[in-house]
Amino acid sequence: MTKKIVLGLVLAVLLGVVAIQAQAPAPSAIKRNVLVKADMPDMGPMEGSVVEVEIAPGGQSGRHYHPGHEFGYVLSGEETLEIDGKPPAIVKAGMPVHIDPGVIHNGKNNSATQPLKLLVVYVLEKGKPTAIPAPAK
Repeated sequence: MTKKIVLGLVLAVLLGVVAIQAQAPAPSAIKRNVLVKADMPDMGPMEGSVVEVEIAPGGQSGRHYHPGHEFGYVLSGEETLEIDGKPPAIVKAGMPVHIDPGVIHNGKNNSATQPLKLLVVYVLEKGKPTAIPAPAK
């Protein structure tokens, strides 16, 4: 009888672990590493940050916007930049990008094997989030 109880408990724990793993979110397609962030008091209640962004092969940032300016530079890889109201643009390594505040956009990594790497500078009002998700089209 004790063996059946122990076996039942082990089975229940294993099923619980499998269920938890099935519910765990997939790893994010985008990584952000804040390299520096500083207040900009001479510009009002503003702050600036420099962020290293990496989008996994075949991944995308998802539709979003920023409450401030975004200045980007593609370090490696190739991106399809989708900006609402404009045709998609291909942005390759060595190319800069600027996106105005509030403009909804999505960045897609075109490679199936290599990450897309960008260096991004954000200038926004202090306390505002860096990125805000936008509704799907």
